[in-house]
Amino acid sequence: MSIAQKTKTNYTDIRDISLVDFLDVDTERTLPAHELWKDQATIVIVIRRPGCQFCREEARIFDAQRQIIENDMGIKMVCIVHEREGADEFQKEFWHGKVYHDRAKDFYKALGNGRLRTGGWEQLARPSFWGSLIRNKRSGVKGNFIGDGSILGGLLLVQQGDQGLAYEHIEKVWGDIARADRVLEAASRVSGVAINKEKVLKAQKEHRTLHEKMQASPLAAGKGRTQEGSSSSACALPTQEAQQQQQ
Repeated sequence: MSIAQKTKTNYTDIRDISLVDFLDVDTERTLPAHELWKDQATIVIVIRRPGCQFCREEARIFDAQRQIIENDMGIKMVCIVHEREGADEFQKEFWHGKVYHDRAKDFYKALGNGRLRTGGWEQLARPSFWGSLIRNKRSGVKGNFIGDGSILGGLLLVQQGDQGLAYEHIEKVWGDIARADRVLEAASRVSGVAINKEKVLKAQKEHRTLHEKMQASPLAAGKGRTQEGSSSSACALPTQEAQQQQQ
């Protein structure tokens, strides 16, 4: 039984996206996206850049839920990248699951209703960016400056077969990662497997506490920075050549 939700992302826009399976395989293989969720519901995390510290943090958070999501609920989890630089390190150190290459950036376009959504230096003026940076510094996850981290991503929970989307999170600012408690609740609805309510409540409480701390910090209002508090420590902006390719 389908529990498709009303989402901004259209299922038809992602169904036939061409992906490349390129890590931990003898021969690279191209496949249509719908093959991922042909036999089981799938969480698709569309990341900006493998070296981005926010993207690595998100991968680590959901990798920690792999036992519940994949083994208990039977829902697959995969990551999508639009560039391969750093993908091997990302997979081995933070994700420990399948990573697919979206050469045409079609998942990224689908999340933006047909266009690539990008973030630039103006995002430093947003309190939400500084809040994300504070959270990331506390997590201890580090990144690098390699690649184009300007293209915004998100997260989709796709139901088995062609039943459509059950949940989406569209990234609005660098570091705006999906909330694990909400993803767990959506996964529970899709799988029919009850989750430990205490874990959900704990995740909600931690999120509220962290949000309050971020709002109380001078960084949240853009009034100050840590020594490492620059946008380049989070995500590298595209080169001029990359910008031309996106246009």
